[in-house]
Amino acid sequence: MIKEKAMPQSPLKKRTAKKTPQPTSVNADPRYCGLKDAVKRGWYNLATGELFAGFRVARDDVVLDAGCGEGNAVLFCARQGAHVVFADVDERKVAALIEKASRTSARKVEGFVSDCLPLPLPDAYATRILATEMLEHTANPAAILAELVRVGKSGAKYLITVPDARSERLQEPVAHPVYFSPPNHIQIFDRERFTALVENAGLAVERCETWGFYWTVFMSLYWLVRRSDKMNGAVLDQIAPPYHPVLQSWADTWAQVMELPGAEILMESFDRFLPKTQAIIASKP
Repeated sequence: MIKEKAMPQSPLKKRTAKKTPQPTSVNADPRYCGLKDAVKRGWYNLATGELFAGFRVARDDVVLDAGCGEGNAVLFCARQGAHVVFADVDERKVAALIEKASRTSARKVEGFVSDCLPLPLPDAYATRILATEMLEHTANPAAILAELVRVGKSGAKYLITVPDARSERLQEPVAHPVYFSPPNHIQIFDRERFTALVENAGLAVERCETWGFYWTVFMSLYWLVRRSDKMNGAVLDQIAPPYHPVLQSWADTWAQVMELPGAEILMESFDRFLPKTQAIIASKP
């Protein structure tokens, strides 16, 4: 009897039998993912002491943060040993930040509950002034800037950021009405208006930047999954776990994108054409 040999499996079958590896969910915290994105784009550089690329903070600086919120920028400056001064309308946030900053190497900590009109500070007090994501919340941004210029010393550096108009316009059709109502975004700044506002306050613009594509997409998706929810108060305070699977999926995707070789080039391109935030570094003559 002649035994039949088993027919070898075709190469095609061998190839199709293999499963394509699938990326695993990293369960990235969306807020931490946004922070990591910011670091990759020049924020919070502990090695150089730059809060943002080109905006260095040193121990001998007096740093004022107007509208400090939760205080990530304040804490960075405090860890550089600077004298930190901050103000916000939320008493709880100011109290919590005083406690946190007091546990750092900051040489002095001052916190005030204030709408910054006026600031409870003398003229020519600070060498570094921050107004990050706060002017869009105010009815009179020019008056706020005038106060910030008043309390800045000659030669003081300013870091001012506002949401980019492209991101705001993208969200308008889907955003909950509270987003464009007090105490949230009641001002929208295109590049020309933002630059003119800073220059008309008497500051010299040194650099303009944009960043935050990750947050533009996140917030656009956020409105879709929160469309029917009741919302009031500050929107930022309501972005918290548990996160909808769509938001978690976006954070997971972006966390993995950031690890790809050459990702910084793509991130910079995204941040240039559809940013969440525009930033100006300026100085007081």
